[in-house]
Amino acid sequence: MRILIILLLAAAPARAEDMALTLRAAENGALAVSSEYRAARLSAESASAAAAAAGALLDPRVTLEGSLRYSQVIPEMALPPLLGGPRPLGDNWNYSVGPSLYWTVFDGGVLRSGREAALKTAAARRAEEEDTRRQVLLRTRTAYFRLQLALERVYLIGENLQLSLAQLADISNGARAGTRSRLDEIRAREETLDRRHDLVQARGELASALRDLALLTGLDLPSGASLPMDSRLEGLGLEDGQDAGLYIKAEPYGQILQRFLPAASAPLQKALPDVAALDYSAGAYKAMAGSYRAQRLPRLQLGARSSIDYPNGPNIYSFLQNSASLSVSLPLFEGGSSSDKERGSELAAGAAAERKTWAQLVAENQFRKALDAQAELQAEQAIDKSAADYAQEAAKLAYDSYKSGGSTWLDVESADLKELQARTASASTGAEILLNLALLDSLTGSVN
Repeated sequence: MRILIILLLAAAPARAEDMALTLRAAENGALAVSSEYRAARLSAESASAAAAAAGALLDPRVTLEGSLRYSQVIPEMALPPLLGGPRPLGDNWNYSVGPSLYWTVFDGGVLRSGREAALKTAAARRAEEEDTRRQVLLRTRTAYFRLQLALERVYLIGENLQLSLAQLADISNGARAGTRSRLDEIRAREETLDRRHDLVQARGELASALRDLALLTGLDLPSGASLPMDSRLEGLGLEDGQDAGLYIKAEPYGQILQRFLPAASAPLQKALPDVAALDYSAGAYKAMAGSYRAQRLPRLQLGARSSIDYPNGPNIYSFLQNSASLSVSLPLFEGGSSSDKERGSELAAGAAAERKTWAQLVAENQFRKALDAQAELQAEQAIDKSAADYAQEAAKLAYDSYKSGGSTWLDVESADLKELQARTASASTGAEILLNLALLDSLTGSVN
């Protein structure tokens, strides 16, 4: 008996898994696993650290310095025997240890220009990080909305298949009773098979969209993700041998639409991240040009030191030595190195400024096109909704007319197909609206 129970349990089909996918979770997952975004964030942190290091060069520098030297030959001072005879002028071992302070009093702006360049470079990297974040979110949202559309197509075809099955059962009963023709029954079966074929194809497209989203978000998919189904169709028995191992539920369209609608009325961001990054880069190149130009000016450095030295000349003991220094350096010939570097940085600044101008123009054009597309899509959505409502009513009337003998089965088939096409077109327009709103958000930064 126990063996029989085990065999029955082993033969029983595994229960399908349910998966609820939210856009917010997909966004968080994409930001967490994106190597591109992590690299941009690390690059920004590295540039900030480099800017802090460049700023520290403006402050005085205190170091602990020491030296140790051994001399084999020690010079001697000849003295008469009455004065002790020859006396060594020092010791074989010599050392000096103590803190030293150095401060660049004037360098023509080399260090300050270097700090400014580092700060602007760090700002550019932070802007690039934000731009990368927005691009990752845009790709993820695009993949999610496409998954949502694939789910809606599966659901609509499943609903249409359910209707076809009900009509087939009605016609089959009528054919057995002699009130419906065998030809109508065959055509009804053909339509049902067409819907089953469409459903399998739509489920395959859903699987592809699911894997695209999983790639971006790091989602771990179960083994039954090959032909998933919309969770709204669970338990209806529409698979016909192609049982789903995974039922997927996405956020309602209206809920996501309300979140993204502010992007349709938000203005274009004045300093988009990619444009700001180029602007900061141009500023960094200009600052570096100033640094190279300043290298041709005098450099004045102040120094101070307090050390313990040994020996004190001919006196073989250690002593405390305090000293101060002031050094001046002026480059006389360097082969034009700083001039060439200055010119190179100025040219690079000009190139970055030109790219910034073009990027701004492209963004403005993209923003206006997205607004135009939004107006068009909203008008299409209103038309699609009306068309879907009329098609649904027409399909019902066509079937009622067929049952009363007022129309043929071909009229019913045509009406059912038009209803499916109209509802699918409406769903596609809705997905296009979300995709366009996601693009607008990347240009306005208005959606949280």
